[in-house]
Amino acid sequence: MPEQHRGLAAELVVAGEALIDLMTAPDGTVKPALGGSPFNLALALGRLGRSVAYRSPLSTDHWGQQLADALLNSGVVLSGGRSDQPTSLATVRLDANGEAIYRFEREGVADRSLAPLSLLDDWPPTCRFFHVGSLALIPPDGDAWCELLRKLRQRGVSTSVDVNMRPKAASDATRYAATARAVAAQAHWLKVSDEDLLAMGLYGDPCRAAASLFNEKTRAVLLTRGAQGSWCFHQHGALFQPAESVQVVDTVGAGDCFYAGFLACLDEAGALHAPPDSELLGQALRMGSRAAAFNIQRAGCQPPWRHELTGG
Repeated sequence: MPEQHRGLAAELVVAGEALIDLMTAPDGTVKPALGGSPFNLALALGRLGRSVAYRSPLSTDHWGQQLADALLNSGVVLSGGRSDQPTSLATVRLDANGEAIYRFEREGVADRSLAPLSLLDDWPPTCRFFHVGSLALIPPDGDAWCELLRKLRQRGVSTSVDVNMRPKAASDATRYAATARAVAAQAHWLKVSDEDLLAMGLYGDPCRAAASLFNEKTRAVLLTRGAQGSWCFHQHGALFQPAESVQVVDTVGAGDCFYAGFLACLDEAGALHAPPDSELLGQALRMGSRAAAFNIQRAGCQPPWRHELTGG
């Protein structure tokens, strides 16, 4: 499949890190895996049949080519070009429960070579949805992404953020938390986990803390709690979705696949650009839960294809 370049339009645009997870198994062996929350989201949206572009640059190194191939093979447009800077690396260790613990190498890497506000220079008029999150929110990068989100909202673009906090990757936890809250306030669609809320300085009951992030322009705030299920807070109330009971291999990329399933359901219904009704939000939650359940039964982040969720 030929590589696709900057300037080709897609309806959904995703930016943020694409990296290599160096997975350390319990026996000490290390296995590389493609990763990064925005990369995972773009990959999953492509597999679910959505028109999506990955906008951050990919490295020209060996790892960058593997990341590019994976996106292209999942139907994702590469609109960020290539960079001579290396691919970012993350060391990943699984604890006794299969939960991932990360350490990042983020200096002078390809995906950070994109100046966020430069996206405004050639923003395609057909692109009405933009997502960013995770490591991009760490200062000083997060400040620029926050301004981009604000300007895109002014242009009528629907904005999405998965805060996916990584406090150990930031030098100033207090500033990081403040930046994450500011970025979250610019999102029409917002996803947080209970761990994210704590890292953002929002303590107490997770549901109440997540609901506090809702503002006059928010369409929904999603709260994921792993095996305890997920919540969707919207303008008319809240919805709860139990987690599916499956055999867990590991949880790498589970939240990304959940969010992709949720967004894909809304996008298919043409409902990403206005507050949808409760029935559709409930359907989106269920699709997100199914997508996450498929993923956690496999090693690493392996998003499901659309036919795996729909049976056809």
